[in-house]
Amino acid sequence: MVGESTIKWNPFAPDYFNDPYPIYTLSRQSNPIQKDQFGNIILFKYRDVAPILDSPDFEVSSLSSYFESKKDYIFQNTAQCPFLAKTTSKWLMYLNGDIHRKLRIAIGKILFSYDFDRLIQEAVQDCISHFEDYEELDIVDFSKYFIYHILKQFIGLKDFASLENVFEFSNMAARSQDLFVSKQMYLKMNDCFLRGKGLFAEGDFKAKLINELDGFEFEEDDYYSILAITLMAFFETSKDNLTVSLYTILSSPSLSDYVLNANKKEIKLLTEECIRYTSPLQFTIRINIKEVDIQGTLFPAGTRFILGLASANRDEEVFESPSEIKPNRTVNPHIAFGKGVHICLGALIARKEMEFGLKPMVAFLQNFNINTMQPLRWGNQIFMRTLESAMLKRN
Repeated sequence: MVGESTIKWNPFAPDYFNDPYPIYTLSRQSNPIQKDQFGNIILFKYRDVAPILDSPDFEVSSLSSYFESKKDYIFQNTAQCPFLAKTTSKWLMYLNGDIHRKLRIAIGKILFSYDFDRLIQEAVQDCISHFEDYEELDIVDFSKYFIYHILKQFIGLKDFASLENVFEFSNMAARSQDLFVSKQMYLKMNDCFLRGKGLFAEGDFKAKLINELDGFEFEEDDYYSILAITLMAFFETSKDNLTVSLYTILSSPSLSDYVLNANKKEIKLLTEECIRYTSPLQFTIRINIKEVDIQGTLFPAGTRFILGLASANRDEEVFESPSEIKPNRTVNPHIAFGKGVHICLGALIARKEMEFGLKPMVAFLQNFNINTMQPLRWGNQIFMRTLESAMLKRN
């Protein structure tokens, strides 16, 4: 049943954004099923979260419909175009049924028509060369540059689509999914999405997209929606996962040595462990289509569940020493990429980025030490945890 414990998830508590994991742990132990002030049910334990991701009795919520319902609030007394709903209308993670299935197949065929092995390996070398003469560097900038180099090779970006322009667009797209977003931030997102239409070129990716979606009654804004989510999903989560992973490895001499001496199989195991440990997407939402029983409590159809992916990935009942990176963890049923029909379409690419990138990146970054005079700076985001700055200085 929904607990009455004094332990409550509060993302606005002091130091939450620096480290949300202590409250996840307390919630799992003392109050694993909570209700927030809006009636959402928040789940923290693996045993509750994982089955829902796999279940046909749950659907994703429509972000586009959510923005449409908030249009009067967001754009009250302004002349701005309510573009948020249009931009998010074809985001796979917020679609259900036949349109989700068909669109997923089409985008999957396009993504895997590219030689990502080559693109990723080229990006690793380009990234290392770019930062070779730096006396100090930010791991966030290092990771951003690497992901951007891969992204621009296949998605089709115009000349003025600089790294910083792409980063701003990606970050705004990620923030659009967050909880408790202010009206001012929604207006900023809307403006960014309107300007973002100019980032994309009429390139190979879009041509393939139009070809694969032949027969769909899609407008130009629909294609833009797909390009927007492809950019955000590819850039934001990969950047966050790589940044936190590299920082954690560099903070531990034993982990650094492990990476430098690891074979391919060992790197694969470490990749899965880093993905479990970082869990860039901390939460996701599902809505039940019929009444459901969770740990003895019945929830009516239409209940909105906030699923704690990051909390589930640190559940002591499933993972030994869950708050540590155990590089040789062989049993690792993490759900960082989700499960079921909405499992992350880019999961294989994200794994390849780590598998090809970790060893040469850690070898290069051994030339630097963590700058303890400049503390980590975390973003104030709830759903997608992001590291904004992690400084290194040359030895």
